[in-house]
Amino acid sequence: MNMLENYYEEQVIKDRKYQNITKEQYQFIDCTFENCSFEDCKITGCVFVNCKFYNCNIISLTSKHSEIKNAAFHKCNLIGLHCWNELLPVGKYAHSIDKLENCHLKYNSFIEMSFRKFDFSSNMIQESIFEKCDLQESNFMDCRLEATQFFRCDIRNADFRDAKGYAIDILTNKIKQAKFSYPEVMSLLTSLEIEID
Repeated sequence: MNMLENYYEEQVIKDRKYQNITKEQYQFIDCTFENCSFEDCKITGCVFVNCKFYNCNIISLTSKHSEIKNAAFHKCNLIGLHCWNELLPVGKYAHSIDKLENCHLKYNSFIEMSFRKFDFSSNMIQESIFEKCDLQESNFMDCRLEATQFFRCDIRNADFRDAKGYAIDILTNKIKQAKFSYPEVMSLLTSLEIEID
C-alpha cells in the first residue's frame, strides 16, 4: 500500500466504528476524531501526533511499535487500556496524553509515565493503576478514583482534596506535602494494618 494512503494531516474523522481490526503503519498528524469507536483493535507501527478525540470510545486497544504524542481526550470512554507505557513517544519531554477532560477511564494501567503537574480533576478513573509514575503537583481534586491504586509513585505536592475511592500505599509512595480531605484521607492508614476506634 502506498505510504501516502496511510498518512493523514489536519483531517476530521467523524462517526467511524472500528472493531477487531489491525491498523498498520498509519500516521495521524493534528487530526481530530469525533464520535468514533475503537473496540478490540490493534495498532502496529502507527503514530498519532497532536490529535484530539471528542466523544470517542476506545476499548481494549493493543499496540506494537506505535506512539501517541500530546493527545487530548474530551468526554471519552477509555476502557481496558493497559498499553499506555508502550505508546510513549520518543523524546525526554514528550507525553502521550496532553489533556483529559470529563473522561471515564476504567481498567487502565499507567506504568513509568510522567504526569507532573497534570490535571486529572474532571475525570472518573476506576479500577486502574498508577505504578512508578511521576505525579508530582498533579491535580486529582474531586476525582472519582474507585479502586484505583497508586504504587511506588511520586505524588509529592499532588492535590487529592475531595477525591474519593483511591488506594494509596503510604509505605511505597512518596507523599510529602500531598493534600487530602477528611474522611477519605483515613484510607491511607489501610496499609499500616492498624485498628482505629
